[in-house]
Amino acid sequence: MAEIGKITKPEVKKYENKKKIYFIKNIYLPQNATDTYKSIFKRYWKEVEEHLGKLEAAGKVSKIFCESIYMTGEKSMQVLHNMNARLGEIVKKKIDKGALFLPLEDKDIFGAYIDWNNCLMIVQTSAVYDTVQKFFKEAIENRLQHITKMLQDNIADTEAVLLIMREEDRKALEFPEDMEVFPITPPALDDLEQYIRDAHSGKEYWRS
Repeated sequence: MAEIGKITKPEVKKYENKKKIYFIKNIYLPQNATDTYKSIFKRYWKEVEEHLGKLEAAGKVSKIFCESIYMTGEKSMQVLHNMNARLGEIVKKKIDKGALFLPLEDKDIFGAYIDWNNCLMIVQTSAVYDTVQKFFKEAIENRLQHITKMLQDNIADTEAVLLIMREEDRKALEFPEDMEVFPITPPALDDLEQYIRDAHSGKEYWRS
């Protein structure tokens, strides 16, 4: 897996004839986000856009895939904008330059995944939890298999695509050898993850 910070101009040709997946970790803006979180969040997406522009030296983005999207057309952009307006702006710019925004999910498979996940949040007994967890794991496997197939079926030789999803899910995917994955990890990502860790421990109240 290639790292964006390690790609130099002479190495661009190395990836020209490979299938390329530019991966962006999807970061959301909670409704109760603090001013500090909002500031880092804004910087994260700005840096993502800048890094993606540099990475496209190895191939312009021709297709875009995003988690939770199983619809097409204007509906897909509406859902994306509601999920993450800043990400929607970036995707819209790529579409205006000719990229296709394709559904990554299957409606029924994704629906089952969400339903079983929601069930786990309200389970009260261990026996029921174990049963629900079993079905949830099956739903996860079905979803990951579908996502993998969508990418394999829709990325042509030498093509570069944009993949936006949770990092945990991306790490669970198994990519064939002819696909090169480029994680986009700007400095703001480390800052945001550190801030979240501090927030969970209460350190944000005294951190200088």
